[in-house]
Amino acid sequence: MSDEKITRMAAFARKTVLIVDDQELIRTMLTKLLGALGFAEVVEATDGSDALKQLDRRGFDVIICDINMEPMGGLDFVTRLRQGANIRFDAKRSRTPVLFLTGSAEKEDILGAKGLGIKGYLLKPINAVALKTHLLRMLSV
Repeated sequence: MSDEKITRMAAFARKTVLIVDDQELIRTMLTKLLGALGFAEVVEATDGSDALKQLDRRGFDVIICDINMEPMGGLDFVTRLRQGANIRFDAKRSRTPVLFLTGSAEKEDILGAKGLGIKGYLLKPINAVALKTHLLRMLSV
C-alpha cells in the first residue's frame, strides 16, 4: 500500500463496499483503507461463491474483487453476478460496479474483465491514491 496520506471523503459516507479476496491480509488492509476513506460499511468475502452469498442477503454500492481465488475466482463470480445467478432477483445487485484489484496482469484476464464490463482494473500492491480515484469515478460522486 502506498504511503500517500488518505483523508476521509464525504462522498463515501453512505456507501457500502464488498471486498472479495482469498487473502486475509489484503482484506484487512482494504478494510482499514476503505474505512479511512469514509465508507459507511465494508463487508468481506473469501471468494466468489462467498460473495454471491453476501449478495443474496443484500446489495452493495461497489465490489472490489481479486481474480485468482479458489474455489470461485473473480471472472466466474462476475459472470454469475451479471447473470443474476445465486442471488435473490434484484436487477440492481446484478449491475453493481466491480473493480478488479489483482496481481494478474495476464492479457487473458484483462480482456475477460473488459468483456464483463468491469469498471476498473488495478494491479496489486494496493495504491491508495489510485484506488480512491477509481472509486470516485466508479461511484460518480
